[in-house]
Amino acid sequence: MTKPRILLIDDDKTALNGLVKILAHDGYPVSGVLSGYEALNLLSRKNVDIIVTDMKLPGMGGLSLIHELRKKEEPAAIVIITAYSSVKTAVEAIKCGADDYLTKPVNIEELELVLEKLWERQQLIVQNRVLKEKLKDKYKSSELVGNTPQMQRIIKMIEDVAPSTASILILGETGTGKELVANAIHYQSDRVCMPFVALHCAALSESILESELFGHEKGAFTGAVQSRKGRFELADGGTLFLDEVGEMSIKVQVKLLRVLEKGEFERVGGEKTIKVDVRLIAATNRNLEREVSEGRFREDLFYRLNVITIHLPPLRERREDMPILSNFFVIKYAKKYKKEIKGFTPEAMEALCAYHWPGNVRELENVIERSIVLCKKSMITVDHLPKNIIPNKEDVSLIKIPLGTSLEEAEKEIIQKTLLMTHGSKKEAAKILGISSRKIEYKVKEWG
Repeated sequence: MTKPRILLIDDDKTALNGLVKILAHDGYPVSGVLSGYEALNLLSRKNVDIIVTDMKLPGMGGLSLIHELRKKEEPAAIVIITAYSSVKTAVEAIKCGADDYLTKPVNIEELELVLEKLWERQQLIVQNRVLKEKLKDKYKSSELVGNTPQMQRIIKMIEDVAPSTASILILGETGTGKELVANAIHYQSDRVCMPFVALHCAALSESILESELFGHEKGAFTGAVQSRKGRFELADGGTLFLDEVGEMSIKVQVKLLRVLEKGEFERVGGEKTIKVDVRLIAATNRNLEREVSEGRFREDLFYRLNVITIHLPPLRERREDMPILSNFFVIKYAKKYKKEIKGFTPEAMEALCAYHWPGNVRELENVIERSIVLCKKSMITVDHLPKNIIPNKEDVSLIKIPLGTSLEEAEKEIIQKTLLMTHGSKKEAAKILGISSRKIEYKVKEWG
């Protein structure tokens, strides 16, 4: 619609009919009623965008009508009309929820300017809502792909925690998708239209990290030729994601704690206190509880960050997701490189499933992108995979378990590899391992 739908309310029938005719002539879809009760009755059957109402109405006064209108899920904008002597009443009406007011006698040009202003604002609100929903839909699943129970729990948890403002700590090995989770939380939150700012704390010296987080003033240190905003200022109103937060020095941890507690800080070399509203999401591949016990991480900061914890499992603990993840990346990169590639040969998929994936999902994505670039057929074969992914034929019967693997993980690895070798036959796997097939069935069920 190029013009908003208008509802006029005035107990003066002559004045009402006159305004209806003028606005209709100017192209507005307009209706008119003589009381608040008639207005509520009409609104139960018909949607309008802007309501223009006299303050003095029979039965239900203007303030009571505004109160009733504001109870609706999609309230229209409200313009009230009052006499010059009742401007105080108009101010009271705006406090109750009216959007603007005009004084009698109504100037048509002034009225139409107000209608245009309110209509533009309403359209921006609608566009903003649509944008939010599109962004939420875009990032709702994102690349968080997986059917295993642990991944489904994580996806559900993201949906649950996103609307809150609580700090979140994401734990997991390198390459498990911690920033991806942070993105998904931000884009499903009410901060979706505000900035998402990321900072990787590893490999930054204490002074550089401090400047990156809090900004600096001109002349604060050698090379500071001009003032610069830090990540907290850039993320104001939105979300700040700090990756590898366990790498921070104690000095920077103290300043970070203050921001979390008070929402304020000073730039490096500055005296002015800056207030911000930032939702913090932190991530690390370190054991922060151990870092706390050994004095390398502040206990109070740990508890501030650890309001909600999301633990991302390594890829080797969710091998059942390998086919769906692999095909997801095939679709992504086949589209990027404009290739008609449908998937993997059984041998290639078997090699992907058997590999240990120390670099987790990030390594898998890189391997598949490489394979797409090299592949000139409709299916990716073992010839397109890196040599370290393909097991040597003479080593088919060998299972390599890295030093430090727990007995439970080792047992899981052995049973999974044996099931791969037997193409899923529990009976044959049990025979090879010298255990009952019932035990294998029990373990498969236990691991989901």
